[in-house]
Formats: sequence, C-alpha cells, structure tokens
Amino acid sequence: MPFYHKDTRRQNRRRLFSALLLCFSITTALFSRTAANASDAPDLYHWPTGPQISAGGAILIEAETGAVLFEKNATEAFYPASTTKLMTALLALENSALGETVTASHDAVYNIEQGSSRLWVNEGEELSMEESLYAIMLPSANDLAYAIAEHIGGSMESFADMMNARARELGCVNTHFLNSYGRDEEGHYSCPADLAKIMRVLVKIPTFVKISGSKNHQIPATNLCAESRWVLNTHQMLRGTYDYEGVIAGKTGHDTLAGSCLVTCAKRGNMTLISVILKASDDTSLYDDTAALLNYGFNNFTTYSIGREQLSLDTAFPPLFNREDSVQLLGNAIVNTEAGYVVLPTTAALSDTKKSVSLTQLTSFAKGKNIIGRISYTYGTRTVGFANIIYNNSEDAFSLDSSVTGPEAVNPSGEKDKTEENSRRDRRPLTIGIFFGCTCFFIGIYLVFVEIPYRRKRASYLAKHKGE
Repeated sequence: MPFYHKDTRRQNRRRLFSALLLCFSITTALFSRTAANASDAPDLYHWPTGPQISAGGAILIEAETGAVLFEKNATEAFYPASTTKLMTALLALENSALGETVTASHDAVYNIEQGSSRLWVNEGEELSMEESLYAIMLPSANDLAYAIAEHIGGSMESFADMMNARARELGCVNTHFLNSYGRDEEGHYSCPADLAKIMRVLVKIPTFVKISGSKNHQIPATNLCAESRWVLNTHQMLRGTYDYEGVIAGKTGHDTLAGSCLVTCAKRGNMTLISVILKASDDTSLYDDTAALLNYGFNNFTTYSIGREQLSLDTAFPPLFNREDSVQLLGNAIVNTEAGYVVLPTTAALSDTKKSVSLTQLTSFAKGKNIIGRISYTYGTRTVGFANIIYNNSEDAFSLDSSVTGPEAVNPSGEKDKTEENSRRDRRPLTIGIFFGCTCFFIGIYLVFVEIPYRRKRASYLAKHKGE
C-alpha cells in the first residue's frame, strides 16, 4: 500500500487533532479549577466545627459585627410563635414613650385564642407602655401585644404593615408578619437570620435589655385592677431555672406549628452573642441547643477592637481616595475610621484578615459625623468585622454639586467595593495570557510532531515516485 493515502491521512489527522483537543480541554479545566480554588480561599481558613443542633433552624451571630458564627437552615421560613414580640417591642420603643397609656380594647381582650398566654386585662384597662412591654416580654402576654399594636398602628393590620416595613429596613430576607403576638397563621413567618437581625438592634437599647433581662417584675395596680400583679420571665436562662452565665436578654415562643422557639443574647467580657433556635421538639432540647451554640461561640472565637486611624486625603491609601470620589471635594479635611470590631476563631490572628474599602457616594453632608464609607474585614469569604469611615464636618451642613459623578453603586447599600473590583481587573491579563499561552503551546506541539513530519515524509514519498 502506498505511503500517501488520502483517506488514511484524514483519519489519522482527525484522531491526532481529537487527542490534542482532549488534552487541551483537560488542561483548561484543571487551570480553571486551580484558579477557582485560589480565589475561594475559605478552604484554606480554619473555621471551628459547630455543634449538632436538633432543632429545625438555628443561627449564632456576634452582636457587634453581625458576623455569622454558625447557621442551620438560617434563611428557611419557620413559624416564629411569640418571638414575633421582638419586633413588636422594637416598634414600641421606636414609636412611643414609656409613659404613654396603652388601653386594652375589646379585640385585645376577646380576639386572643383561648389558652394562650396573657395578662388577663379587662376591656378598657390602662397600663403604661413600659408596663405593657414587661407584660409582653416576661409572661409573653398576647392581650398586651394586641393592645400595643392598636395603640401604635391604629389596627392590627396597620401595625403588621409597620412590622414588615421595619423588617425590610433591617435587611430581613424571609420574614412576613400578620399579627403582633405570633399566632400560627399561614403567611406569618420568619427565619433564624432575620430574628437575629431584629435582636441585634434591640440589644443596643438599654431599656429593652433592662426589661427583657428581668427575672420577674411587679406590675402596679391599674384603673380596673386594684392589686399589683407579679410576672415571671418565661425564658428559663433569665429566670434562673436553666443556669447559664452571661445571659442578658431573650424571648421565648411556643405554638402548635411553631414548636419551641428561643432567642437569647449572652455577654461575656467584650463578646456579645445572639442565638436563635426555631422549631425545637421540646424545651429540653431547646435550651440544650441554645447552651451548645453559646458555648461554641464563647469557647472558639475572640473579638478584636479596631483602633481609630486618621486617613488624610493626600495620603497614599489606594483605593480609598482618588479623583473619581466625590469625597475628594472635601479639600484637605481629615477623615478617620470609627472604632470597630472583628471576630475571629481563637486559632486565627487579626493579620489573617483582608481589608476592603467601600465608599458611599454622598452629595450632602450634615454638621458633625458623616459616615462616608466602610472598611470591611474578611476571613476567607466570611465577613468578620468592619469599621466605618467618618468625615467630621465642623462647619454648617453643605451639599456637593449634583453633577459630580463618582463610582457607581453596585450593591444595595449604595457602595462600591473597589478593592475587589481592582483585584478582578488585575487578574484578567494573567488569565488571558495563560489561555493564549496554552493554545499556542498545543498548536506548536501539533505542528512539530504531526504536521511537519507528515509533510516531510509526503515530500520524500512524492520525490521517489515522481516518474511512476
């Protein structure tokens, strides 16, 4: 058979080309996986293994930073039962004075389910807002939660709208309220992550911590009740029947569909933790799960205080300030970072974190403190803390020219993480260069070992058989 055969040549070239293409595809896939692993650094960072939680959903966060230390079905919707009253208390504290008078209406007395927790007020009975808050937070009185809703919102429906609007402001991702006291109802739900966000705001309010953290309280006589009433906290860690050191606030919840629920805030040293347990089978597992979560947090994590740092506009601090930023128009003013916190595993150090800067594109500045950005700290892909960037304006309030343009907002808070963007931009030339390098490499192999030898052998063959 002659050396040069058209069909055989085509078949061989197809096989060789397919083999080279396969090798190239494998190499590209391996490169992509390597690049992905390099960017997904969290696998290289140690994060303590969390406890086994029997409840349906749970979360543990550090209160100051909001860093999530543990989660189980944290954004899944559950019936929240009386943990709903956390939002009721928040709206009451934000929209009323403690001395205001709350009057129990007919609906507040008679629209509550039989057998549910209540203070047993009478229609027309009057309590101060402060005493009403003790009633809903300690014995979890549904009748007073109903009365508070009507006092602030005018009706239960209007108050529920206020609850949902406030939930959106807090960044809740899977919450919708239909009532102020937590009755199991289709369309009334929340999730561990959202309840932790609500509690995180509440623990910064001293009045709430004082009320919620009380072991018991004496509600004085009212216009329709001549005797004072003692109420006990239903949270066993706060009442002392389940011993746990450092608990400062919390809220229980029980209902048929919700099961047993518990939100707990505990503080030891400079660390404050918030635990949320939803859909536990009983109180024993509820408190055991809570203790396990809090122990996990206190035993495995440490908080670091971030000191204040002055940042001058003429200081080389890329990418914090450049000509694109409207804050550059503030002249030679000095800005600084507000003291912040970082929470890390005890096996890690603050030097293991990475900082990224994001600026808020403000067009007007009030007199005094203005938050113009944030320095975020990450450990792997986990955000573990932050410090706000502050511009202290000692003059009167002023506005910038609205025609000034700056960095475009790329996240819901109106900020842009320039460090991350620049990092991605810096990796593009390297990625493109490696891709084309691999392509040229395989083309070269094909030419050297396949095409050129074939052409030489073909030319030799044709030369020998030219006269035939």
